[in-house]
Amino acid sequence: MHSEYILIIVITSSLIIYSLFARQFHNFRISGPMFMLASGLVYSYYSYVPDQLNIQLAPFKIFIELTLALILFTDAAKTKLAVLKTSYHYALLLLLLALPFTFIFGTALGTWLFPELSIIFVALLAIISTPTDAALSSSFIDNDAIPEKTREAVNVESGLNDGLAVPIFLLLLTTALNQQEPSFYETLAVTIREIGIAIVIALIATPLFFKLAIYSESHRLYNLDSEAFICVAIAVVIYLITQYFGGSGFFAAFIAGLLFDIKFKNAFKPQRVNNAHALANTCALIIWFIFAHFAYFYLHSGVSLNAILFALLALTIMRMIPVILSFMFTKLAFKQRFLLAWYGPRGLASVVFTLILIQTLKDVPKVVIDSAILTIILSVIFHGISAKSNQNNS
Repeated sequence: MHSEYILIIVITSSLIIYSLFARQFHNFRISGPMFMLASGLVYSYYSYVPDQLNIQLAPFKIFIELTLALILFTDAAKTKLAVLKTSYHYALLLLLLALPFTFIFGTALGTWLFPELSIIFVALLAIISTPTDAALSSSFIDNDAIPEKTREAVNVESGLNDGLAVPIFLLLLTTALNQQEPSFYETLAVTIREIGIAIVIALIATPLFFKLAIYSESHRLYNLDSEAFICVAIAVVIYLITQYFGGSGFFAAFIAGLLFDIKFKNAFKPQRVNNAHALANTCALIIWFIFAHFAYFYLHSGVSLNAILFALLALTIMRMIPVILSFMFTKLAFKQRFLLAWYGPRGLASVVFTLILIQTLKDVPKVVIDSAILTIILSVIFHGISAKSNQNNS
């Protein structure tokens, strides 16, 4: 019990330190996730107990999932749809061409680097390393020096690719449990079903919840104390309802955020979205500390050279080649293509997938977990530094 108190004390203390000196950390190109990762690794180094993971992952799994859903909702709610309407094909190219090519390319790289692994585990590693993170993309999306079309394409991609990747991941996970080979038609059927359920629930629930909120506001049925996190509650309940009915909750959360921007942004005070966004960012920082804590458990005994190589390739050619090829016949300048190709940080979605994999399968090869963890950690570092560089050059 005392170790749990110490863990919480260290997490909250780390949040306080980063908050108090955020400007100084920013000047040294140290992002919030980078600081919390470092804090978690340092804590784990001094608190590590051999053959025992100091924290159980199960209680944190739902917290991480809800945080990701909230981030997707708030980022979608802040999307500039007027810009997206004129450049929607950029987001479609990223989602419908670059994403599947990235997954296929990642599977090929994994097969080459890890010939001892079954194709299922290689594909699981590839899909874990495919989706990008809306939260880690925020510094890129908010950078006015980068064209709006490019930033909005990254925002929409980061929001929707989680939902597209979830059905593939779950199918591969089920296949690994049943020791069967997945077919293309099974993958397609599961994907269509989960996305379809998500869209239907988002289209029905979102207008209902927000109309109730607007009605309550117009008739002054609640006070200021009860309204602060109404968007948080709506995003969470839409995610949970969708998951309950077998859909992709992440996809539904992002669609709900887009609907908020379309129908309710002017009528419903934007401050509520800002409140939800601030809470989501705080929860995300906590998750990075937790992730570092269990990552140390897997990495402390050493990692293979091929695991390091996969992580480096996953952050570079695995995404960059498919994205650049997907935009080959567009009029987008090469510099913007390169930015789209490079800026695809792996974050909370990859963390969620990794946690689910560890908890669901007992015999996951260590090299798979090591490669996934290294990909996420290196992405936080490299993409965090590059994002700060872009801001400094603006």
